[in-house]
Amino acid sequence: MKVSNIINRREFMIAAAAAMMLPREVLSSMSVQKKFGWAEFQAEMSQLANVHGDAKNIALESDAVKILQMLDVNAIDFKQALAESYETGNRYWLWQRMIKQKNINGGVLTIDNKQMVQLHDHPGATGVVRILSGEAEAWLFDEVKGNKSEPGVAELSRVSRRVLRAGDSAVLTPDKGNIHALKALSKECSMLDFFIPPYDKNQRSWFEPLTENWFDMETISCRKVSQSAYTKA
Repeated sequence: MKVSNIINRREFMIAAAAAMMLPREVLSSMSVQKKFGWAEFQAEMSQLANVHGDAKNIALESDAVKILQMLDVNAIDFKQALAESYETGNRYWLWQRMIKQKNINGGVLTIDNKQMVQLHDHPGATGVVRILSGEAEAWLFDEVKGNKSEPGVAELSRVSRRVLRAGDSAVLTPDKGNIHALKALSKECSMLDFFIPPYDKNQRSWFEPLTENWFDMETISCRKVSQSAYTKA
């Protein structure tokens, strides 16, 4: 028997013995998970969007998160696609669009901590995010139907409030948590951000809280502003 084979077998036995002493949760985290390069990820997301284009299927939410988590952001083709993405933004945020098709729109959103992304909605869309770097706080709300507020005022009920860190995912749907706000807790926070189907930007609304310190509140009153009026303000 070759010496190299003896060494390899000895190393294998030592590694196996060490593994038996590790907690189960550590062993689970050591398991190899399938990763998608950009081309395979894009194909999987496009197929999902084409099958569930109406954005009203629970499988869409869970499957979209799974696929998002499987994207290898260190893959060469992902980095190349990001470098070639269509960029828009201002000094507070950067949107790098990587996919734009009939049933899906997505890319990387980077926000900084100098100005939060104010409460707004994405009507008709299911949105999924995965934090790539940094930390962000996210608020999700539903509009209370049939409220008796004055015209132009919307009552919102909070669905969730979370701090999202690298690797975390979050979902909003057409019917749950679609109204949302984001605030970077680190200097910058970057996230994968995908919508199935793409929402009509002209149909988007912005919600301006009538109470200054609304962040801890379960319900808030807001002035509801259309996209066109918000842009002109």
